[in-house]
Order: sequence, then C-alpha cells, then structure tokens
Amino acid sequence: MSIVDEKRCYDCFGVLADETRIRILSLLKNGESNVTDLSNEVGVTQPTVSYHLKMLGDLGLILKERRGREMYYIFNNDYPCKGCGVFSAPIRV
Repeated sequence: MSIVDEKRCYDCFGVLADETRIRILSLLKNGESNVTDLSNEVGVTQPTVSYHLKMLGDLGLILKERRGREMYYIFNNDYPCKGCGVFSAPIRV
C-alpha cells in the first residue's frame, strides 16, 4: 500500500470513528433527510450537522441533491473503500 493510500485509509477510519457521524449515517441509511431534520434527530446544532455532512460527503459516504433552497442527503449504498482496500463490500451501517 502506498503512502497516499495509507493516508486515505486513515482519513476514512477517522471519519467513521465519530459517534455523531455514525448516527447521521444510520439515519440517512433509512432515507433522505435535510440538515434541519438531521439536527433535530441527532440533537446537535445545524452548523454541527453541516460540518459532519461535509466530512461524510468528502469521502463519498453520502450523496446530496439540491431542491430549491434545501439540500437533501442520502447514504451512498455503492460506496466502496477507495483507499486501503479494507472493505471488499460496500459499507453497511
């Protein structure tokens, strides 16, 4: 494994190691949602949810779609680990 791949692998596990992000992924696994609804469900502020969604999106764990002024997010079922190859199947939450 190259140094670049190792860095990606560390980043992936770092993102998945956060309890709030796991809770968000679990909610999105059940269907799409927006920041307001996720904030209410998870019990954290909207800026905090947005921060976590950015981190999850940067790794490709979630997909987003703009509808008017709202952004909706959903779990990306086709996400394979692109870094270290630890996951041979898509991540399941």
